[in-house]
Amino acid sequence: MSFIPLPQTVAPDWTVTTLDATRKPLTGITVREVWQPYSLEQSSHEEDRLTGVMGEVHFPRRTERSSIAGRLFSCMGQIAGTGVHASCGPHSYLVAFGRGIDTIDWTDPEQEDGTKLPWQRSVLVLKH
Repeated sequence: MSFIPLPQTVAPDWTVTTLDATRKPLTGITVREVWQPYSLEQSSHEEDRLTGVMGEVHFPRRTERSSIAGRLFSCMGQIAGTGVHASCGPHSYLVAFGRGIDTIDWTDPEQEDGTKLPWQRSVLVLKH
């Protein structure tokens, strides 16, 4: 059983809304989704989308197929190769920028981290 490839969520089905400090939608903001299954791949993937008139973008759920044994052995290889700096398992996050706005401008940076859940909704609100 441990060698049968199973799907694993690498990044959730993700809807992102960008708002200014007065809670009005921000259009034309680039939202970049970055994802990587650290146990399986050495480099990350990314996709950029522009917010529309409602300040929203949507990214589809990202999955990878691998066996439990494959994930375990790959994780052990990561630890052997990079020691305390090793990362195992999937990770996804957002970077939002454009029109004079940068990632550091958002009130809650935790909204930029992906979850292991199949879906996620993040609201990025400007601090000022």
